[in-house]
Amino acid sequence: MASSDVSNRGEPLQVIRITSNDNDGELTHGLELVDDNLEKIMLNPEVKETPVVIISITGAFRKGKSFLLGFFLKFLETQPEECDWLSEDDRIEGFEWRGGSDRVTSGVHIWSKPFIRENNFGEKVAVLLMDTQGAFDDDSTVQDCASIFALVTMISSVQMWNLMQQLQEDDLQHLEFFTEYGKLFNQTSDEGDVNGSKLIFLIRDWSFPYEHAYGKDGGNAYIRKKLKIKSSQHNELKNVRRNLDKYFPTIRGFLLPHPGKAIVTNQAYNGLVKELDDDFVDNVKSLIPYILSKEMLVARQINNMDVTGKYLLKYVKVFVSLLKNGKYPVLQTALEATAAVGKQLAISAAFELYNSEMEKICNFPTGEFVSADVLESHHKRLKDHARDKLKEIPRLQILEHESDGLEQLDMLIAQKYDNLKKIMKEKQLAENAVAAKKEAESTTALIGTAAYGLGFGVGTAIVKGYFGK
Repeated sequence: MASSDVSNRGEPLQVIRITSNDNDGELTHGLELVDDNLEKIMLNPEVKETPVVIISITGAFRKGKSFLLGFFLKFLETQPEECDWLSEDDRIEGFEWRGGSDRVTSGVHIWSKPFIRENNFGEKVAVLLMDTQGAFDDDSTVQDCASIFALVTMISSVQMWNLMQQLQEDDLQHLEFFTEYGKLFNQTSDEGDVNGSKLIFLIRDWSFPYEHAYGKDGGNAYIRKKLKIKSSQHNELKNVRRNLDKYFPTIRGFLLPHPGKAIVTNQAYNGLVKELDDDFVDNVKSLIPYILSKEMLVARQINNMDVTGKYLLKYVKVFVSLLKNGKYPVLQTALEATAAVGKQLAISAAFELYNSEMEKICNFPTGEFVSADVLESHHKRLKDHARDKLKEIPRLQILEHESDGLEQLDMLIAQKYDNLKKIMKEKQLAENAVAAKKEAESTTALIGTAAYGLGFGVGTAIVKGYFGK
């Protein structure tokens, strides 16, 4: 593919990488943010101020995650009104993939080009595709896998958990930590309505279509069966299922058949659709529009506030800063970090309301003097307005920290108010000086005129006296 085609079409950009450090013979891993790439994506003019929908895929390594994302890319690149988005002569490409047993994807990659779509509420959203490093390979620690999964879970709108053949109990155990995180997230939130990502159990190479048919209907029935709480189950197994239900607002399943021998045994397979089994292609053509349907394209929210590209950038930076040393933070630390980001954004928005309105009242930069009484009256009114706005802005809130937010806002407002009073005082002194100068000049002019008149009258009298003799 030519470079010009790549720039027009987009490319996978690594936004998170796993670092390795040797400290006196002890090898430690950590997460590192690729700032330039993440900013390029999240500050894209189409993404920065737009609610973001991230479609991600996670799961064990070498299970076809990157290859499957190629179908999503093909669908998104097709005009929405076109029904025939996949033909047998198409080639699946985009995210890097290849046959074999060695890991391909490292860290987290996001497709650089956003796709603007409309959701069920008629809102424009920026759809981003995310590919993640496979879990449980021979180079990654359990901590690496946990860190990446935690981050992806926090920012995805739709998260596909890619599994092979069937859902097993250890798969659910791998999710337990993150559902506990979500449980704490919701319990501590003041509003209690932090939405989680939609979780799709994507079962690959499903071999029992006579029990549950391929596709979403069979998948949903299978997942309901596997997640059903039974009286005979151990409490630990019951808790995992309860936590999943509490954190993920939507849990669904989808069953995919085996793609065929071509992709598994042929090292030279190059992505041609015609070489895949028909059953697989038919079900993929059902899967992709289903995951990307208007109903599913709901932006990630915190207390009913859509997270835009610029806010998502801030959240990711906070979490990676906690994870970068390879030490996954305790739940409360991560929770507080998220709440702190939201609080600072809310303080900035509330202060900007006060700041902009007060500057309008002061008629900057060429306005007239505003009296101290008038300034104070507007200050008190707008301070109350800003404090109310801070309380109302949707975000994750930790109640015992909210007083700190009000104190910070009050401090910013007090500093601004003092500055405005000084400016008004200086403006008053300047206006007084100008008025005094004008008055002095006017007085001088009057004296000069009087003196001139007096001098002219005396001179005339002398002349008349002299020549009148």
